[in-house]
Amino acid sequence: LNYVDRQMIATMKQSMMPDFAELNSAENFGILMAIFLWIYAFMSPVSGIIADRVNRKWLIIGSLFIFSAVTLLMGYAKTFDQLYVLRALMGVSEAFYMPTAMAMIVDYHQGKNRSLAVGIHMTGTYLGQAMGGFGAIFSTNFSWQTTFHVFGLIGTLYSIVLMIFLKEKRNDEDEQLVRGTFVQEFAESFKGMKTLLGSISFWVILF
Repeated sequence: LNYVDRQMIATMKQSMMPDFAELNSAENFGILMAIFLWIYAFMSPVSGIIADRVNRKWLIIGSLFIFSAVTLLMGYAKTFDQLYVLRALMGVSEAFYMPTAMAMIVDYHQGKNRSLAVGIHMTGTYLGQAMGGFGAIFSTNFSWQTTFHVFGLIGTLYSIVLMIFLKEKRNDEDEQLVRGTFVQEFAESFKGMKTLLGSISFWVILF
């Protein structure tokens, strides 16, 4: 859902152009796509710091609900500026999912199946990118508005499923981090960032 929602607008461009004259310009379309990526990139480390110190179940649910609600609202957009603001909001809300989900997977899978669990999760992200192409099919047979409404509704309803079945899991050390005071949390965030940036392995994997 995370990757389907972000990809659909690219595949539905032709269907949306009659309603948004600005999309006829490659520059405007690039701006619309870029605002999501710039904000997503900036917010990802921030969301990781937050995910280390709050209940990750509710962070995942909140992320899913908000980016799905944004997708739903995109079906009601009337101007290019509204699309632009909604894409920016999607960048913020979606950025909170991946770091949080990966951290939870690592805590649930401590043994030899950890890489398998991460791999299966990544399969979902790439399937989502591929399924984003179905947006063009839906928008051709129905409308781009209906497509946004349907996928947005699916996501908001699925957030209720996660409320019931998704469980938080942390080790004892993580629990101590979560229970710290605000000042301690702030200090720990900078300490963790310093440790991370000082690791050669981190830079090797990053590049």
